[in-house]
Amino acid sequence: MFSRLIYGVHRFEPRHTVSPAQYLAGAQLYGGPESVLSGAAILRRRGLKAAFRPAFGLENEALLLVDHVARRSSRDFVVVERTRSLPVARNDGLLRVAPMYRAVLDACRRCTDEEAVQALIFEVVQRRLASPEALNDERIKGQKRGSRFARLALEAVFAGARSVPEARLPELLDAVGLSRMVLNPQIHLLDGTFLACPDAYDPATGVALEIDSREYHFGVESWEATMRRHARMTAHGLSVIHASPRRLDGDHEAVLDEVWTAIRSAAGRPAPSVLVTPCAR
Repeated sequence: MFSRLIYGVHRFEPRHTVSPAQYLAGAQLYGGPESVLSGAAILRRRGLKAAFRPAFGLENEALLLVDHVARRSSRDFVVVERTRSLPVARNDGLLRVAPMYRAVLDACRRCTDEEAVQALIFEVVQRRLASPEALNDERIKGQKRGSRFARLALEAVFAGARSVPEARLPELLDAVGLSRMVLNPQIHLLDGTFLACPDAYDPATGVALEIDSREYHFGVESWEATMRRHARMTAHGLSVIHASPRRLDGDHEAVLDEVWTAIRSAAGRPAPSVLVTPCAR
C-alpha cells in the first residue's frame, strides 16, 4: 500500500508517521540526483539545538538547492532554491547534503530572528562544526540578502563572544559604568608567556570576568583546563569572577555587582605585572 509524500514521490506503509529522515529523502528524490539538501533541516539532523528554534521554520521543512536552470519549484514541505553556486555535496547515508558552513548560512539567511541566528552560529563554532573563517567566507561569497544577522553574529565571534549573553557583554558593562574593562584581551607575562584571554579585564585592578558555558566548557578535560587557567591567573595576581552564560543572561545585575565588588576590594593594591593587548576587532 502506498501514499504520496510529494509530487512524484510515494512511500510504503502510509499508516506510519513520516520521520524527518523520510521527509529529507523525499525532498532529495523530488529534486533529482544533482540536488543538495541544506538549511535548518540538515542542522537539526546533526543535532544542533539552536536549529530547532521556531524561527528556523517548520521542523520537517526541507531546503533543496538545485542548479539555476533546473525545472523544479517549491512544493509542499520542500523549499527549492535555484543557485549558480551549487555546493559540492557530501554523502550522509543516501542523502546529498551541503557542507556545514553553507547549511548554516542558508538557514541564517532565511531567519528573521537575530538572537536565533546568534545562537546557531555560536553553537556551530563552539562545537567546532565549522570555523568562523569558513562561515565568514560563505557569507561574503554567497547571497547577500538576509545575511546581516549572520554578519553581526560573526563580528561578535571574532571579538571573542561564544554565546548570546556574551555578545551583550559590552552593553551590560557600559550600563553599570564598567566600560573601562577591556574585552577579550590577550594577557601575557612580562617575559612574553601567554597567560589568559578572559572575556573582560580591568587592567587597573587585575579583575577578570570569565563566562564559562557548562555545555561546551565543562566536559572533564575542559573543566580541568578551566581550573588550570584559573590557577595560573590567580597565581599571577588576577582576581577571577566566573559566571555562566545563563546566569549572565538571567541575573546580570548580580554578576556585574560581583565584578564591582572585586574591583573595589582590589583598589589601592598594585596592578598585576602583566602585558595586556586588546583584542583586534
